[in-house]
Amino acid sequence: MKKFLSCLLIIFCILSIAGCSNKKEEEKIKKNAFEIKTANNVVLSYMNFIMKEDFENGKKLYTKDLYRKATDLPISNMKIKGYKVTESNEVGRSGVFKVRVTRTSIGSSLSCVDEYSIKIVKDGAEYKISEITNTPQKEAFLEGTGIRFRDKKNVKTNLIIDVSGIPKYSYSKDDGARLYKIMVPLKEFGPMNFSYEGDKIAFSTYNKNTFIGIVNIDESLEVQAQGNADQSGQSSQSGGSGVMAKEKPIGKDLIPIDLLFDCKVEFMTFSMDEKFLLVQYNSEKTGKCIRVYKVDNGDMIPINFEKDYPIEKVQIIFSSFGEDNMTYEVIPKSNSNGAEGDIIGKWKLNLKDFTVKKL
Repeated sequence: MKKFLSCLLIIFCILSIAGCSNKKEEEKIKKNAFEIKTANNVVLSYMNFIMKEDFENGKKLYTKDLYRKATDLPISNMKIKGYKVTESNEVGRSGVFKVRVTRTSIGSSLSCVDEYSIKIVKDGAEYKISEITNTPQKEAFLEGTGIRFRDKKNVKTNLIIDVSGIPKYSYSKDDGARLYKIMVPLKEFGPMNFSYEGDKIAFSTYNKNTFIGIVNIDESLEVQAQGNADQSGQSSQSGGSGVMAKEKPIGKDLIPIDLLFDCKVEFMTFSMDEKFLLVQYNSEKTGKCIRVYKVDNGDMIPINFEKDYPIEKVQIIFSSFGEDNMTYEVIPKSNSNGAEGDIIGKWKLNLKDFTVKKL
């Protein structure tokens, strides 16, 4: 009997030791495992820092080697106003993320889409950025009276739209009954910005009032435009009239978005799913505010920020888009006394049911 009990005790001890060893091994494996979701959160944090131009906090996410390579340069007027993670791949103890970034110029009509490749490694217990590369995708800029398009690193450019393609009259979303068709301001172009795929561009024109539109881009029209140019050149060389054929734009169609009175657009950006367009504008009467529109038809969402907040006391500033949501900040005006404290701060807009909540 004693021998039997001794055997049971020995077996129990062996199993206990084996169990502890297995548990320690599992904990070690778990500790060393690479969590792609955690790495993704690092990428999101980094992009949010860069959007805010908080480069110091952004650099804290670098490995020591990448931090040494980082250089302080003058801040560019090409501002990141939107980003979208399009791809993620786990490779051993690292992850590589593809991020589409849209930049827009503050003060001139220029926009570009870049693709970042961000590598995340596990440095001890921390997740750090070890490498960042960049590839240009699309570029749009103003030349003369038209917006031109450059694909990737091409030298050749194409016309997207010129003033002749912009409607001469349009309605304001403030005119709910559509009673007044107002002349579109065409004195100068304002800010513009691409969608993440680069197949749409939001643009604005300005002359006291501001017109906003979205052009759908069809790059297949580039071949037709080139054909027209070649035919024109042949006609001229063969003794034709010598009149150059008008360049065919690659802009396919235009969706009028809005006409804002006594306002100037500061920037625009698309939501991650490209279903919504955010417009940050500055009104001569009320100051900074935002509007959000549906991209497919130009309708404004059922949230009127100017009416839903005491705009005479506060300004509303866009923060960022997330998955099916948008965050913005309500800040008091410098000359305002008694702005309601319960509305000051960050808010989140649900883009599915169009409800808002304070964060």
